[in-house]
Amino acid sequence: MIGLSPLYTDAVAAKRKFFQGSTIKKYSYGSGCKKSRPSTFCTVFGSAFSPALSGRTYLVACTSNGLICVWDSVGASTEPIIRVQAATADEVLYDVQFIQSNGETLLVVSGDPGILLYKWSAFLNAMDNLSNGNIMLEPIAQFNPHPSPSDGETIEINCTSYSAVDNALYGVAGDSFGCYQWDLESEKLVGTFGGAGKNRSNGDYLHDVMAIPNNNHLVLTAGEDGAITFWDGKERKIIETMNIQNTMNKNKQLVTWQTQNKGQWSNGSNLWVSSMDRKGDWLAAVGGSESGNNMSLRSGPNTAGFMATWHLPTRTFNSGCVTRESYNAIAYNQNLDSFVSGGNDGRLTFWDSATGECTGRSGCTSSMIYTLCCNAAPSMMVAGGTGGSLDCFIDRVKASNFTT
Repeated sequence: MIGLSPLYTDAVAAKRKFFQGSTIKKYSYGSGCKKSRPSTFCTVFGSAFSPALSGRTYLVACTSNGLICVWDSVGASTEPIIRVQAATADEVLYDVQFIQSNGETLLVVSGDPGILLYKWSAFLNAMDNLSNGNIMLEPIAQFNPHPSPSDGETIEINCTSYSAVDNALYGVAGDSFGCYQWDLESEKLVGTFGGAGKNRSNGDYLHDVMAIPNNNHLVLTAGEDGAITFWDGKERKIIETMNIQNTMNKNKQLVTWQTQNKGQWSNGSNLWVSSMDRKGDWLAAVGGSESGNNMSLRSGPNTAGFMATWHLPTRTFNSGCVTRESYNAIAYNQNLDSFVSGGNDGRLTFWDSATGECTGRSGCTSSMIYTLCCNAAPSMMVAGGTGGSLDCFIDRVKASNFTT
């Protein structure tokens, strides 16, 4: 995942201990960290634009072979300025995002190593002192989920989201614990929810998490049970669950006022939610169905996916579209006032944010899209996935390509 969270600028008054180095957990790099697979054999799973600094914005992405790559978003070179081997070449990184706390900009990277927290200033210093190349940077903190009850191995963190209200970092995983909540000041695990037990709702592999800023500790999780669950992040209790299946009628058709967008899944299909993003009070989500072959470029005769929108304050279904392809990522593009989705057909699909109508498509270099991120100024959008590259779009037109 694969989920896209904005930089929240709400400052946290408390000083965090790991800035002082008192309880920093050092990451032990394996021997494989000095070698990485060629970029054509890796997949880009996460991407984010950095906050603008002195008019410069950087693009950051993470890959399936443990790399964090950084580009000048408006530079002439398609090669990364630096590559940071954040994990071994056999460990996958799934998500990157920027957060700001206590006046410090942090880069949050998650995947097989758990959650790695870096000072963004360390990356800037490295780029100032090195024209290009592969480097090592130690994270200032690392957060690990519980070992799996079945085999004792640590499960990966698929996506993270930060709540400035609670000074908490949330991470969703593919284990029975579901969503983890860490306190950033103490660096301690506060609790888990959404997995097996009394606070179970999604109860299945979780793909995305979203902390809604300034909204009474509201946290959303989504995953392979086809549900979006609203949580009180402070109490870690369920507020409400929106099941995608409940937006369909008895004929397995997605309920929508746009009759031309109706489609259906075969009986017995299990739906999953892969990604969420929002525009103000409007939430958009995409995913797929087990009846569609998620590993093929084109699904078979059965419908494979969906895009749907809800009104967050009332938690009511607004509109939806059943699609032939399944989707892995969605992002809101402010400059186009559109939601943009990408999935297993190697194309971007543009959706009008007000009506939910499909307004166009653009082809990508990657045959399967796993990550999307948008930047307002300068206006650009990036899509990445298989093949180890990312396409940069200006409006809806592909302008350049970045390679890892």
